[in-house]
Amino acid sequence: MATHQSPEVTQARIGQGECYVVQASGKLIGTIVFRPAEKTKGSAWLDRADVASLGQFAIDPEWQSSGLGGRLMALAETRAVQTGAAEIALDTAEPATHLIEWYSRRGYRFIEYAQWQSVNYRSVIMSRPVSPVQNGNSPG
Repeated sequence: MATHQSPEVTQARIGQGECYVVQASGKLIGTIVFRPAEKTKGSAWLDRADVASLGQFAIDPEWQSSGLGGRLMALAETRAVQTGAAEIALDTAEPATHLIEWYSRRGYRFIEYAQWQSVNYRSVIMSRPVSPVQNGNSPG
């Protein structure tokens, strides 16, 4: 859905948290939305009081493999620490194995599957612990 959602859906999702964008030469090249634990919900794991989340994460294909995605993820992970969360979670489409592998390399682990009403595929919920010391991961 995120690849073809309406502006209204995008605006509603942005309103669920803190939206960060990256621009280059006036062009939008990256986005991520951080949701603190009190705004994270939707499954047994996501409903936990100590789990923050991220979503609406995208990097322009021309900028992928540049480190920009890692920096945006680090920003969301740092915000999770700053808001007192113990974990930060995300969800992605089960068929997106390249993303699942990338998130796994960042320390995310499989938690559960979810079937959202707005999509025709099963999602994978992944999460990782966060702490004040995150192996040097800090926004930059």
